[in-house]
Amino acid sequence: MGNARYDAGQRANRVGIITNALLTLLKLLAGLVAHSTAMIADAVESASDILTTLIVALGLKIANKPADQEHPYGHEKAEAIAAKFVAGFLLAAGLAIGWKAVQHLITGDVETPGVLALYAAILTIIVKEVLFQYTIIAAKRIDSTALKANAWHYRSDALTSMITLIGIGAARLGYAAADPIAAILGAILILKMAYEIYARSISELMDSSAPPEKVEAIRQIILSVPDVKGIDLLKTRRHGNMIYVDVDIVVDRRISVLDGHNIANEVRSAVISKVGDVKDLMVHVNPCEPASLHSACQKCDKSC
Repeated sequence: MGNARYDAGQRANRVGIITNALLTLLKLLAGLVAHSTAMIADAVESASDILTTLIVALGLKIANKPADQEHPYGHEKAEAIAAKFVAGFLLAAGLAIGWKAVQHLITGDVETPGVLALYAAILTIIVKEVLFQYTIIAAKRIDSTALKANAWHYRSDALTSMITLIGIGAARLGYAAADPIAAILGAILILKMAYEIYARSISELMDSSAPPEKVEAIRQIILSVPDVKGIDLLKTRRHGNMIYVDVDIVVDRRISVLDGHNIANEVRSAVISKVGDVKDLMVHVNPCEPASLHSACQKCDKSC
């Protein structure tokens, strides 16, 4: 991971921390003054954004470290681990918000929220959507799993604020229970987001393959290298924002070991130079195996 990628990620994190700190104070104050359970729940969600953004920043910092003796493949998976923490905090926030709202409904302890909560919800929706767009663009540009997870965390806050707005509006129209009900719906959205982020991070930590279109692009690059007669096996695995590739290529069985080695080096150089997120490529050379001596190889139409 280059310094430019790291700097871009940390810049997005700093913007997120400052914005969420201001929003948390605003929403907490509005929720307490206006007696809105949904707005206080929204403030808690924004506070969790600060913590998860700090975790993402730490994940990016660790992932930026070069490979060492204990981690010869690098530290890029730290981003997926950070994304798991983000999912965990979302889960905790969702359960806490939902449980608090259910308690208010059960006990009948519901109040009509003040107009300040309404204005705070509108402001939050606008600010969080802008923050989501800014962060997701940065995350896609540097291909960061952790930063993408945090961006969707911001979007979840915008969605819960929309529900909060509807709940507060309905409560002010005389449906007092709408405020805690809005908080419950917001909690369900947060839990759904937590599951999706957790599933993506687990997939990456389990060495999931690169997208099919990426694998096909790699395949075509390999087959375009002169003297590569075919591919017996092609495997890829995600490693943070990077990809590792293993390939078994087929070559003329009559060439020397040195020639086979040179072809393998050409394959490696071609893929790494043309596919920017391939970190390394391991090439195994297989001899072509015709059905019988002097017949055409099964991998192509040449006799070898």
